[in-house]
Amino acid sequence: MSAAPAPAPAPAPASNYGKHLLRGSVWMIAARWAMRLIGLVNTMILARLLAPSDFGLIAMVMLAYGLLETISYAGVDLALMRGGADTREHYDTAWTVQIMQGAFITVLMLASAPAVAAYFNEPRALAVILLVAPRALLDGMQNIGIVAFRKELDFAKEFRYTLYNRLLNFVIVIGAAIWFRNYWALVLGSLASSVIGLGLSYAMHPFRPRLSFARVRDIWSFSQWLMISRVGSYLSRKCDEFVVGGYAGTTAMGNYHVGSDLATLPSNELVMPIRRAMFPSLSKIADKPTEFAAAVLASFSAIAAMCLFVSACLLVVAPEFVAVMLGAKWTEAVPLIRWLAMFGAFSSLVLVLEVPLWVGGKTNLSAVQTWLEFAAMVPLSWFAVHHYGVEGAAAARAGVSLAMVPIMMMLTVRAGSLGLMQLLGALARPLAAAIIMVLVVQAIPFAQLGPALVVLIAKVALCLALYPTSVWALWVGVGRPQGFETTAMAQLGRLVAKWRPA
Repeated sequence: MSAAPAPAPAPAPASNYGKHLLRGSVWMIAARWAMRLIGLVNTMILARLLAPSDFGLIAMVMLAYGLLETISYAGVDLALMRGGADTREHYDTAWTVQIMQGAFITVLMLASAPAVAAYFNEPRALAVILLVAPRALLDGMQNIGIVAFRKELDFAKEFRYTLYNRLLNFVIVIGAAIWFRNYWALVLGSLASSVIGLGLSYAMHPFRPRLSFARVRDIWSFSQWLMISRVGSYLSRKCDEFVVGGYAGTTAMGNYHVGSDLATLPSNELVMPIRRAMFPSLSKIADKPTEFAAAVLASFSAIAAMCLFVSACLLVVAPEFVAVMLGAKWTEAVPLIRWLAMFGAFSSLVLVLEVPLWVGGKTNLSAVQTWLEFAAMVPLSWFAVHHYGVEGAAAARAGVSLAMVPIMMMLTVRAGSLGLMQLLGALARPLAAAIIMVLVVQAIPFAQLGPALVVLIAKVALCLALYPTSVWALWVGVGRPQGFETTAMAQLGRLVAKWRPA
């Protein structure tokens, strides 16, 4: 079988970092928001067709699936994006490792099915696992060539790949929900996503991989600490759901899972695509300390501004948001969304600071942070759920994520990327503006306006006016220091000049 060689593009000039990151981030954000917009419509429809317990059952199974997936994670995509990993052997080895990982997860998932069903006290999980388990093998067989989309900074192709997958899956899962009216629609949608992704990966990239172990040492040398970090990260981020699912049952689990998904949606859909663009872009300037530090600080300050805004806004609109998006049977998710929105904001700050550690080869420091978070979450989530219920678990999650922010900052400083005062300065103004916005919106009696949709629109409009105004006032008040505000004002000036009549 003929095969195209793995791409090996010439590196872009370091001075183009900002342009590459901006273009890449725009494409990644567009992709993620397109996917999430489809996913949000999907959730709105499914929430009215299915019960919270249906979502809870699938969430229980996917917790076990995600844990096994994370334990066997080899980070082959990130390993291929590092300098020097451009040969055919690297790509073939990465694909081989990917298949082995998928087979390992599938076998372990099937073997652990009785234990999973027993832990959650949910016999229906056995049949669900039988259909979900092959997903891992299908995902492992995907064409490794699609990693080149990001490596070559061709984010437009990455966008199309994810968009096609989500659109086709949307049609399948909604059709299944109308037909089955129960959790089997979610099971079918999960499996269909992997089948569609497998087909698209070979249709959209000409590379045809072969089995090989030629470069397994190169990939493992990068991946070992990354795998440890990922395991700790997954456990720390999901241990509260494990506790809720084992203690409170499928309905509470459904409320918690959907609430978490919606609460972290805005911040995740900003920070995750930017992270995907940051890694290959920062890798190109990793040998230029000054430029590297400036790029990291710019990314951190911009993400802090965006994520603190969207999470604070979601916190104040939670009752109306749930009423409009999900319906009356999901009202128990409202307090969960408020706490988990704060978790979304704080965890975003940690996630963006992981990237320079990875690029700089300091994956061990990232692993330290994730395992510290896990060590704190296990006893706190157990205590909170048993004494304060499901809302207690959400509050514990928010509190631990807040504590992780200064820890991650200090680890970043230790890695030599930035100074602590630089990071604190980038965070202070967005955080203060978010607090001002929440206090003002909460003080206004919006309920008098009438229906939930009207109140939701009014609150969002006020947030959109208050936050940028507060950020600008605080920036001016401290002497207009260099930061994301400087870039934003310069861009605004160019737009005004462009549209100003001659």
